[in-house]
Amino acid sequence: MFIDTHAHIHQHPFDESADIVSRAVAANVGAIITAGTTIEDSQLAIDMANSHSRVFAGVGVHPTDIKHRLTTDDFAKLGVLAASPQVIVMSEIGVDHQDKSPDKEWQAEAFHSQINIARDHSLPIVFHIREQGDDYDAHSARDAALSILKETNAGELGGTAHYFQGRWDFAKELLDLGFNISFAKTLTRIKDLEETALQTPTDRILVETDAYPQTFKKNRAKWTEPRDIPIVAEKLASIRGTSVEEIREATTRNALGMLGSRAKIVESVI
Repeated sequence: MFIDTHAHIHQHPFDESADIVSRAVAANVGAIITAGTTIEDSQLAIDMANSHSRVFAGVGVHPTDIKHRLTTDDFAKLGVLAASPQVIVMSEIGVDHQDKSPDKEWQAEAFHSQINIARDHSLPIVFHIREQGDDYDAHSARDAALSILKETNAGELGGTAHYFQGRWDFAKELLDLGFNISFAKTLTRIKDLEETALQTPTDRILVETDAYPQTFKKNRAKWTEPRDIPIVAEKLASIRGTSVEEIREATTRNALGMLGSRAKIVESVI
């Protein structure tokens, strides 16, 4: 079955979770990694993973959720959460330099420290980098993230650039560091992404939905959920001239490879 390597389904109302998982399974998505964005939210991700055998957790503080300089106590709490059996990735962490984003120095410190927590617990990292757009300094975010990934030798941990929307030259730099590239539904509408989707090696591609509550969509049935993974796979198959089945086999194999020893608990449900 497919693995949705990055979602936020624990942020949906808890009483919807069983239906979200059921709809995913009906679409041949057998495992979902739901990622925390704050310390408190990371605990909710773990709670959901405890409640659903097909859901696994990521813990971390998202760069745009850094409302103050994270303290030693904050990192200690994240370390405790990272040790939870249900946690299989350090996520969602990274760098985001939009105009209204938090202090860049705070972000850099948090990214660096959370990579170290991941190392302490042998967790791959799933990271966020804002790399394109008119309303923020894309080049600054890209350079800052690459610098930290190199300084920390984060490629040794493995992981992926989540919800990737960058051009091939950026993807290649991340691939050269040892990371995967994760594609989402943006691939169906961003033409520039197609070169990246074509050039990325088969053994380095992952799929995801991000799947957070899309309250801006009035029709609940149109919210993105893990059940939409086949849409991403179909687009990848079309771009790469292959079949959806081959995309499924490759991306699931790649996700399990990224997870290392933790792959066994995911493999048991798919």
